[in-house]
Amino acid sequence: MNNFIVRSLESLTSFGYLVIVIVATVLGWEYGKEHGSAFFGIIGGFLLGFVAATVIFGSAQLALGIFRNTNELLLIERYGREQAEQVLRVSEAASTFMGLSAKQILSFGTNFYLLLFFGYMFLPLAFMFVAAFNTPSIPQAIPVEGLTLRWFGELFDNEPLWSSVVTSVIIGFGVVVISLTLGLAGALVLTRLRTGARTFIYAVLVSPLLTPGIILGISTLIFWRNLGVPGGIFLATIAQATFISAYCMLMFMARLQRFDPTLEEAALDLGASHQQVFWKITLPFLRPSLITGGVIAFLQSFENFNTTVFAIGPDTTLTIKIASMVRLGLTPEINALAVIFIVMTLTIAILYEIKRRAEKARDEIRRELAKREDRKITEQSAEIAARAPEGAPEGAPEGATV
Repeated sequence: MNNFIVRSLESLTSFGYLVIVIVATVLGWEYGKEHGSAFFGIIGGFLLGFVAATVIFGSAQLALGIFRNTNELLLIERYGREQAEQVLRVSEAASTFMGLSAKQILSFGTNFYLLLFFGYMFLPLAFMFVAAFNTPSIPQAIPVEGLTLRWFGELFDNEPLWSSVVTSVIIGFGVVVISLTLGLAGALVLTRLRTGARTFIYAVLVSPLLTPGIILGISTLIFWRNLGVPGGIFLATIAQATFISAYCMLMFMARLQRFDPTLEEAALDLGASHQQVFWKITLPFLRPSLITGGVIAFLQSFENFNTTVFAIGPDTTLTIKIASMVRLGLTPEINALAVIFIVMTLTIAILYEIKRRAEKARDEIRRELAKREDRKITEQSAEIAARAPEGAPEGAPEGATV
């Protein structure tokens, strides 16, 4: 009876879960209609209802689960395992609501939420992709009035836009070089420093991450202008590297936590210099973090706006150029540029994945060949040992005795 009550309560929580989500979705739809956006009202209402129902009934399910487990143990002690399982099956079938259990409803809600989440992330890219080939002179994906490549032609003829892209790339590569160098130096110092000043130095090196980008840009401009350095590509590179190097440092520190210092000590004991240890042992171990840090540093630099806008001076980067175009109205040229970037990114990712899988398959083939060679050598050694006369030393010619 107690188990039937528990199952019934679970069904009620499932029903309540659906009711809250449906009511919140309907309210969001009504609110959206009043404010001119029924579609976003439905999405917002569903998400709010999903979160509220999860918090309320998630706590209830936890409490019911604890009580149910206790009740199941009591049934097993009183009636035995087989009869207790039969009672549980009957009560579960009687209390299931609309053929769905609470776990199934929660799984459905989670999957639906993930679908909305990824749709929220990638649908704008899909609309932008369509707008790059649409005929109207304003960036719109719906309705599709016709397909054209006109905007790609105008994009390639837009010299100021491509000049800003080149400036962003130059600054990005400069930031990568400076950030990797400073980040690696800071990570090596912090991981090998054993004094009380380590915490203070760590706080100082990480503090740029907590500083607003506007403050970093303005302070960099004021400091270097007092030294006679005007705003431009150099100053923008320095300003971005002040906080991007901290990202690289944290990645290097995470990698160095798994480094075995006895490798360096062994190399030094064998006569290697500190430079040789760094280039032959430490740096190869940090190669994955160097690649990841370089990619992240470049992307952070390429899309940065708050810091760059104050330090760039008369030059302009792509983000600043797009921000200035927004004031006059965007054209589909920006969508065409975004399509080019997306295609380049997907191409690089696909080529990298193909290369990675090929290298993995090659390594597996090499390991398998090595295992076969080891088995072959072992079998040959066993055959030689089996053919040798009793009392003859291993490896001695046949017929020899001791």
